[in-house]
Amino acid sequence: MKLEFPDWKTRLQEPRVLAGAAGFVLLLLLALCWTAWRWNIATDRLAMLEKQAAQGFLLPASRTQGVRIDPRESRIAGIDVGGLPQRIDLLIAAVTDRFEQFRVSLLRDDGTALLHAERLVRDSNGNLRISVNSTLLPNGIYRIRIEGYTWRGQLQPFAEAKLQVVGRSDPG
Repeated sequence: MKLEFPDWKTRLQEPRVLAGAAGFVLLLLLALCWTAWRWNIATDRLAMLEKQAAQGFLLPASRTQGVRIDPRESRIAGIDVGGLPQRIDLLIAAVTDRFEQFRVSLLRDDGTALLHAERLVRDSNGNLRISVNSTLLPNGIYRIRIEGYTWRGQLQPFAEAKLQVVGRSDPG
């Protein structure tokens, strides 16, 4: 008995159709692997956020602490938060006649940006003022990068200072 295949079945057995089907299956397999990998990352981030939500994201400040920072000095400004959340008022001396507006960036010591304050102007004493809640700053050393805006709106480096936060107890 001789079997005859319909015309459409013989076309499916051609090498280019089989190669295309194999490529499609490979593409689906890669998409599935990528989705599983991204799902794992999302699950890790969700667990981190749930842990942080259990501890509390931002606690109300119990008091205010002012810190004067002069970027021309080479010393590290220090803040002792004493375990309680505080509002930290940073007064950054910006003595220059080159710039009228500034951008202040608060960076962790590894370079990760925590805060960008754009288009700041000096107060009557020549200081740039920024206030942050101490619950945003775990213990460690931070860099404060100050850049000035030119008359064309371009940023130019102005100064950099260091800030050290101590005394924060880690819940847990």
